[in-house]
Amino acid sequence: MFVGQYEHALDGKGRVVLPAPFRAFVADRGYVTQLDGCIGLWSAEEFRKVAEKWKTESEASRISMRVFRKLMNSVREVKLDSAGRVNLPKDLLDQLSFDSQVVVSGLFDRVEIWPAETYEKEQETQQADQELAEAVARLGL
Repeated sequence: MFVGQYEHALDGKGRVVLPAPFRAFVADRGYVTQLDGCIGLWSAEEFRKVAEKWKTESEASRISMRVFRKLMNSVREVKLDSAGRVNLPKDLLDQLSFDSQVVVSGLFDRVEIWPAETYEKEQETQQADQELAEAVARLGL
């Protein structure tokens, strides 16, 4: 399970160090694709579940084959290097306007890698704070 948030720098080659707690989950290989304003990273096991959901949605005509193709074609396999870094695809970095500072955030079954500025804007909204308070109250935490 992925939890927590970490600030890191993206090097000139598009590599980011994964926090130590996340490395074991993607040690052999992981999969990345563009999400809502960030890059999502899954372990091979978790990505298989995601891909199966996408496939099921396509077969049930809840998403078109065109969309399914686009989703699957945007995914890239990544591997950790000996320093615990993952090399992020340049096209994804460009599409999402990544700069040198990133936030690596755990989101239960995946890791999200955000441009630091975008992440800060997402987290600083008053609406997010209100939604969190409502969710905590609803769940009785």
